[in-house]
Amino acid sequence: MPSAVPLNLLIGPERAAEFINGMVRDLMASDLLPETVAYRLVCEGVTDGDPFLLADPGQMWTLRPGHNNTAPARLFIAYRDITQLTVEDEHGQRHGIPLCALADYQLDQWYWARTDQHST
Repeated sequence: MPSAVPLNLLIGPERAAEFINGMVRDLMASDLLPETVAYRLVCEGVTDGDPFLLADPGQMWTLRPGHNNTAPARLFIAYRDITQLTVEDEHGQRHGIPLCALADYQLDQWYWARTDQHST
């Protein structure tokens, strides 16, 4: 299912490219993938709104339409540790959740504050 807002509209085209290129480099290094394969996988994941690739501190995720359960309507990611997240719900309550719980959510806002920019 595609993300609600394209990445370049959330954080701008330069930051979107920076994020995507960083993910490509990570995949190439960790999985020993050729650049073209890593780039395709990252772009498909970003287009599909894959939380495993996208979830990052500073993001607001909202419950996808049609989910009628007791889950919080919005989650703000405060911290990510590989497959675990610390999130804040719309009531200001912090929770630890597994990354896979974001499957019912879509990325809607990203408060970009990265300091790990690479110089090339």
